[in-house]
Amino acid sequence: MENRKYRMEFEVHYHEVNPYEKATPLTILHYLEDAAISHSEAVGQGFKRLRFKKQAWILNKWQLEMERYPVLGEKVTIETWSAGFERFYGTRDFLIIDKDQKIIGRATSLWIFYNTESKRPSRIPPDFEDAYGVDSLRAIKESLEDPTIGEGEQEEGNEQIFAVRRSDIDTNGHVNNANYLQWMLEVVPEDIYQNNHLTALEITYKKATTYGTSICSKCYVANPRDNNSAYRHVVLGNDDRQELAIAKTVWGPLK
Repeated sequence: MENRKYRMEFEVHYHEVNPYEKATPLTILHYLEDAAISHSEAVGQGFKRLRFKKQAWILNKWQLEMERYPVLGEKVTIETWSAGFERFYGTRDFLIIDKDQKIIGRATSLWIFYNTESKRPSRIPPDFEDAYGVDSLRAIKESLEDPTIGEGEQEEGNEQIFAVRRSDIDTNGHVNNANYLQWMLEVVPEDIYQNNHLTALEITYKKATTYGTSICSKCYVANPRDNNSAYRHVVLGNDDRQELAIAKTVWGPLK
């Protein structure tokens, strides 16, 4: 089956950069999400069509690896494609490419096809494979270690409470997936955050949350005996303490 890879260009704007004038990890996730949405629109399976059918894609997992982050004013191209459909799961991969056609980032994602009326996963229609095409080539071949926080890692860590704002909510009525990463990054130790950049991320979304609630973001050193700047994260409902998202982040020196 012919795979129709989709390309979309982005220019890094001022409100998308950090103090070093580089795009933030949150910006990169927004680019990836925008490219995925545009691809679906281009093949006739866009947001309005799905909403009419009471259907939606719900993100289950992101995995991201960055060689470097684009700088203010730089143009990058996101290339994305469908890597497969299985029952109610869809896999989508991405490459982030600079003007010299060098790959500076890679990502893979897992999505659940969802019925918004029954609020349950729904089998993906057979015509989706014909619409998107499928390429089983993966942008990232290996997963990071299990991001689940072990008992021994919970002894020390940073945590902070956040209120869910109106601006956090997406078209499905839930907190946008990228905002969970923002909450996670807020509790990374300051010396790590200021002197390093996020080189790898794996985040799994477990339960949606909505406006008017509060969450607790916690961060723990992944391997306390190693100096590898890796952290495990969990976002909890502040009232019921249910896990909303878990993640692992890996940090490297600024380039």
